[in-house]
Amino acid sequence: MNFSVGSSIEHSAAVVVTVRGTVEHATIAALCDTINHVVDQHRPPFVYVDLQYVTYIDTTAVGALDACRRSAANGGTSVVLRNASAAVDRTLQLSGMFGRPGA
Repeated sequence: MNFSVGSSIEHSAAVVVTVRGTVEHATIAALCDTINHVVDQHRPPFVYVDLQYVTYIDTTAVGALDACRRSAANGGTSVVLRNASAAVDRTLQLSGMFGRPGA
């Protein structure tokens, strides 16, 4: 299993969460934990989840990511997906839970 997640704060006080590898049932908890942690610790207006290096995302992970996004929104933080590959974008679009990432 190839997966990693990290975060950094931008000058605008937004947080970027960079994800690499496969996002699936076995790895989604680490991604949601990272998002929840930065929301709790920094209360940023935006968390940008950079999917540039994600090779695959399954529908279970999409559902969990949507729940994580809704939880952050309850605290005033918008979670925005960006830089998804065509394959990952297609899965996100087919889920009906996410609009076009980065749009």
